[in-house]
Amino acid sequence: KRYARAVLEVAVESGRMESWGAELDLLARMTFELGARSTLTTPDLPLQSRIKAMEVISQQLGLSFPVRSFALVVARRNRIAALPEVALAYQRLVDERLGRARAVLSFAMEPSAQEIEQVVKVLERVSGKTVLPTVKIEPALLGGLVAQLEGKTYDLSLANKLKQAEQLLGA
Repeated sequence: KRYARAVLEVAVESGRMESWGAELDLLARMTFELGARSTLTTPDLPLQSRIKAMEVISQQLGLSFPVRSFALVVARRNRIAALPEVALAYQRLVDERLGRARAVLSFAMEPSAQEIEQVVKVLERVSGKTVLPTVKIEPALLGGLVAQLEGKTYDLSLANKLKQAEQLLGA
């Protein structure tokens, strides 16, 4: 979180909070997906090789100079394995600063744009924040939806209602 705060302070000054967040996320995902994270964090790899590798990865991804510089700092401090957590902490700090909340909406079947919009409006009233939804399809819900927002779960699924009815009937 300390690294995320440091990057955020500089990003705010330059007016690039959103774009740097996207770059940090890309860097974290690519180092993880390429298997580079395990290779780059091995104690057998010399520091200069680790730094050079992060420099090459950052350049290949087309990251801005400040984010490339941050990648090198992370490499020097042997914190490459923490990049996904840094990117997530950064995004949370940006969301907090901008009054946003992220929600995961799970539907039994593909919802319409209108259905998503209705759910988002309700969640915005509940949270007092702008809600950014991520939609998932989970047929096991049978119907309805499950919304996860700021550590709370709102389960309005048919599967949950059936389970509650079953418990009431003592089955």
